[in-house]
Amino acid sequence: MTLKMQAFANVWDALEPDPVIRANLKLRSALMLEITKWFEASGYTQKDAANVLGTTQPRLNDVLKGKIDRCTIDRLVNMLEAAGQHVSFSLAKAA
Repeated sequence: MTLKMQAFANVWDALEPDPVIRANLKLRSALMLEITKWFEASGYTQKDAANVLGTTQPRLNDVLKGKIDRCTIDRLVNMLEAAGQHVSFSLAKAA
């Protein structure tokens, strides 16, 4: 039996066949990662960080635990902007 290995550029490329959903997941996960980095560098408790980010501690905990299904792009962008992290984006044609 020969086992075929397949390489993917991103975990979402391997897990999600729908390109629209996949793009959304990639964006949300990138924003969540930036919030996690900010939180880890901040020295805040989750409660204090949530206040700075304009959210609740349970919602911040969802982000930090990677619960992507509970995080909207709007909410994540708002959190980053509240933390002083400007969010920008660029568009490119799909390959």
